[in-house]
Amino acid sequence: MSERLKVRLAYQRGFQVVDGSSVLETFAERDDAFSFVLGKGARVWLAWSRTMIGGQSPPFDFTASFQQDAVGRILKAVSGPGAGTWFWTCYDGGARGTVATKEEAVMGVERAYTRRLVGADLPR
Repeated sequence: MSERLKVRLAYQRGFQVVDGSSVLETFAERDDAFSFVLGKGARVWLAWSRTMIGGQSPPFDFTASFQQDAVGRILKAVSGPGAGTWFWTCYDGGARGTVATKEEAVMGVERAYTRRLVGADLPR
């Protein structure tokens, strides 16, 4: 089992959770698919691309999306006291942090978005 699982549309059947080329499970609702991923101790594998601002792509700046929705962002500090560190933020819920590596920043956004969609951090 991978630490990152893909959730994709399953034509007219809802959403599939995929590990590599293997379909693990199909769900009618997106939130159920995300709950399954979280229950496996994994996080949803988001799509990553360069951030575009005014037609320009700043260095060390990436946007995460799920389907067509932008859900988070990571960027590297290139100057100042935090130079070399990575900042991450998940738009939904406002989770954010500063970490040492790009991989940790990616993990922060993917984990926060997965947990947010299933309400894992909400009071019960």
